[in-house]
Formats: sequence, structure tokens, C-alpha cells
Amino acid sequence: MDERDTYEQPTGEAAALAARRGLGPWQRTFRMKQSRVFGKHNASRLHLHEGGTVVTGPAGFRAAYAWDTVRVLRYLSTRNGVPWDARYTLLDPQGAAVNIGPGTRVFLKEEKRALGITSVVQGALFLWPDVWGEHIVRAVTRAQLPKALAALERGQTLDFGAYRVDRHVLAGRKHSAPWSQITEISSHSGSLIFNGSLRRTTVDSAELQSIANADLFLRLCRHLRG
Repeated sequence: MDERDTYEQPTGEAAALAARRGLGPWQRTFRMKQSRVFGKHNASRLHLHEGGTVVTGPAGFRAAYAWDTVRVLRYLSTRNGVPWDARYTLLDPQGAAVNIGPGTRVFLKEEKRALGITSVVQGALFLWPDVWGEHIVRAVTRAQLPKALAALERGQTLDFGAYRVDRHVLAGRKHSAPWSQITEISSHSGSLIFNGSLRRTTVDSAELQSIANADLFLRLCRHLRG
């Protein structure tokens, strides 16, 4: 796949769906490497628009996700220090999810319940996940951060699956702590660790792959911790 492959115009159906959802101008398109093994996905596409994305797949599958409402989970792994898996899950407000990118992501019943996942579609292994994946993460954070900060100021609680946050408290699935007691936020082996003034850990550790919109979540944590 070379640079020109990312400028394939969306099909009429995908463009119409993007228009109905108000996703704005189309920007780039990504596909997977043409394959006999995964031949059913040879026509699958990931269309990036200014305000969101449209994912297409076999049997007429099409789904649209707006940057200001989508929840994104990403599973990244390496082998011998080389990036290997880069599986992204896009989750709409109704709980419908699609997995895209190289790798495999399986959700346990507890994870599905915590994230509100009602269905999962296994999408294509789109090429260049480092490009489109980072684009999606940045676009989601840019679109949702102002609204999230305003919601917190109004006293609302925001749910990120593994954690819930408000202006005063960070809550994990088992333990919680006021922001005033959290002195450090770090990560180890793909998991978040919250260290406190009273003991080494204050709130449950959780894998980054289990946190919806992890980049947005971390920005809010740093803002609230002060």
C-alpha cells in the first residue's frame, strides 16, 4: 500500500451514510492488503472524515462513528520489541462495536458489561494502523475534551469502563480515592497504576486496553489531579 491508496474516494453508500451522520468532508481512505485468505475483506474500507469515520465490510456492512460520541479502545502488543497487534475497537452510543486493524481482541462478559457492549463485528485488518489509529485517537480527544470538562464542572460523573471520574473522586471497579490523595499516575506492562500519599496504590490498576478513550481519560486525570 502506498500513499496514493489512501485517497480512494468513498463509495456512494458510504458517502451517503457519512452525509446522513453529518461527518463532514472526506479526508482519507484505508484498506487491507489484498488476500485470498481474508478475501471477504478485500473490499472493506476505513473512510476518515473531518467529523468521524465510516467502516465498511462484507455483506453490505457499513457503520458510522462521530468523533464527538464514539468510544475507542485499542489493544497494542509487540513481539521481540517490534509492534505486532494494533487492534482498535470503535463503539457507538448504542453499544455496537467493530474491531479493526491487525490482531485479535476478545471481550469477556465482565468487560462487555462494564463497557456497555451489545454486539461486536470483526472488521478488516486495515493497513497503516499507526497512521489511522493515531488520527482517530487525536480526533476523539480533540472533539470530546471540551464537553467532558464542561460535564465535570456541572458535577457529572464520566464513565470510561474500567474507571469513573468526577471532580472529586476517581473510582475503579473495587476501590476509589479522592484526587487529593493521588500523587502519581504511571503505567507498567500496559496497566495504569495510581499511587497515593497514604499507600503505594490507591485505586484498582486496569489495563489501558480496557479503558474507553484512554487518551481522553488520562488528560482528564491530569487535569483533576492538578
